[in-house]
Amino acid sequence: MDPKQGNQPGYPQQRYAVQPQQGYSYNHSTVIVTQPVAAVPVVHSVPDNMGLAIFTTLCCCWPIGLFAIMKASESRTALASGDFQRAQTLSQDSRRLSLFSIAGGCVSIVIVIIVVVTMVTSN
Repeated sequence: MDPKQGNQPGYPQQRYAVQPQQGYSYNHSTVIVTQPVAAVPVVHSVPDNMGLAIFTTLCCCWPIGLFAIMKASESRTALASGDFQRAQTLSQDSRRLSLFSIAGGCVSIVIVIIVVVTMVTSN
C-alpha cells in the first residue's frame, strides 16, 4: 500500500461524485412506460344443466333424463378441458333433452289420468 496515495499500488485513485451545491438543483422528469397487453377474450362459465337433468330423470321421463345427464356430464368435461364451444353445444343438448323429458312426463301423466278416469267411469 502506498501511504501517500492511500491506495494499493497499480490501482487508480478513487474519485467521488460532486454533490450539487445548495441552491442548485437537477432537472427531474418522470418517465412512464406502458407495456403492450394482449387482448384476452372473456368467456363466461357455461351452464351444464346437470341439476335440471337430474330433476327430469327423477321426476319426469327417466329414459330421456339419463341422456340429458350424459350430455351435462360431457359438457362439464369439455368445459374443464377448455373447449368452450363444445361445452356450449353439449349444454344446449342437455337442456333440450331435459325439456323433452319434462314434456314426456307431463304427457304420460295426462295419459294415466285419462286411462284411470275411463276405467273408473266404465265400471
